[in-house]
Amino acid sequence: MNTSQTNPVSWLKLSQSQLLLVKGPDASKFMQGQVTCDLRELNNPITRLGAQCNPKGRILLTFRALQINPETIALRIPASLMERAKQSFGKYIVFSKAKLIDAPNEYLLYGLYGDQGAKVAQKIFQTLPNEDGGYIEYGGNFLIQLDAQRYELWIHNTKATELEQQIAASATPGDINDWCLMDIHAGIADISPETYEKLTPQEINYQLVNGINFRKGCYTGQEIVARMHYRGKLKRHMYRFSIATDQNPLPGTPVTNTATGQIAGQIIMAARTNSLEIEVLASVLDEQLEELTIEGIPQKLKQLPLPYAIPTADEKTE
Repeated sequence: MNTSQTNPVSWLKLSQSQLLLVKGPDASKFMQGQVTCDLRELNNPITRLGAQCNPKGRILLTFRALQINPETIALRIPASLMERAKQSFGKYIVFSKAKLIDAPNEYLLYGLYGDQGAKVAQKIFQTLPNEDGGYIEYGGNFLIQLDAQRYELWIHNTKATELEQQIAASATPGDINDWCLMDIHAGIADISPETYEKLTPQEINYQLVNGINFRKGCYTGQEIVARMHYRGKLKRHMYRFSIATDQNPLPGTPVTNTATGQIAGQIIMAARTNSLEIEVLASVLDEQLEELTIEGIPQKLKQLPLPYAIPTADEKTE
């Protein structure tokens, strides 16, 4: 595993993600009625995590949003859900002065991480964002700070070759497993085809990472999401675990409570720490966090900390 502990800085192409652009005079208004986060906050140099839900509050899409200009919002989404995203947004956008643009060839996405990640990022972009989730724009390209050692770079295709040469001169090639492992450590997960329409935003902790705004007003699925929040109906959250195994469970793989035989949840994502151990994010029932196993793997899961607190049944997040 190549982490910041073994390499001062590493980089990789984020080929698992693509940008979907929403363009037009009504882009912001249209998207505000479609997603869980408040896109009015994008007027500051900030990005937001968010989700698109179906009318039952189940997640169709997870994303990171950035406002490129007053009439263009960019969503970094899982590449595997691009066609579904265009279909689900497309059903409603026909009534707005806006359009969807699949932009995998217009912008290329890169990740930069390690102890010296900030130094390399600043060398390329001249300055750094002021906070986690913040971004700066330089020459039509975007640098997003995920944390003090990790950055996303959204680079226009006309600058991609030049940028790759600059990064390669200062960083070693990274690995997508390492990037996913850092997402697990951050407690942030994306929906995949295997978990499509199976979970609510709260069941993957989006209320804990500024991915849901409960005061923004109506959007598709908002009634269900709000009811779970205000009436205390939420019974499961996403937790981080480790397990000794050489297997790699797929998203959606059941997690079982061996004491009761009941399915307690499912895997959201997994990444390898070494050849004999993995870490996972799993959405499971809050009352069944012990004696858990993954389907097909006999070893028990060991719970690990997240960088944020999971609220109790009596607590709410705003």
